[in-house]
Amino acid sequence: MKITYRILYVLFLIIACNGALAQSTTKHQSVLYINVIINYEGKIKIKDNVLNLNEVQVYTRNYVRQQPAFKYNGVVYRVYADEDLELGTIMDLEQELQKAFEGKRERYLLNTKTVTLDEPDLWNKLKTLEIKAVKD
Repeated sequence: MKITYRILYVLFLIIACNGALAQSTTKHQSVLYINVIINYEGKIKIKDNVLNLNEVQVYTRNYVRQQPAFKYNGVVYRVYADEDLELGTIMDLEQELQKAFEGKRERYLLNTKTVTLDEPDLWNKLKTLEIKAVKD
């Protein structure tokens, strides 16, 4: 009888340790953040590429598919939009991103009149601007 309890105890420990190990490996996966900006003229930049709205889906899909397997656990689109743009214009962009690869979205509004999309240091310059987060 004591041997049966010991065997059950050992099996329990093995299962518990295996479950904890499996959970810890998934926690180390990070999220793939994709920065997107749409300026006051409706021009779009993803990563370091200026695109038209009709190019967004193909570019984004190719970019996500080029990422290493199992490195990321999901995608988050950080959409920076000019505060004076119509909501429909921003939503059109977000819809194209979702068509490319389903993911979460963070939306930020700012004044892009002082931002040039061709700037090599654009993403660092955004940090200096007043950004207003928009909650869903």
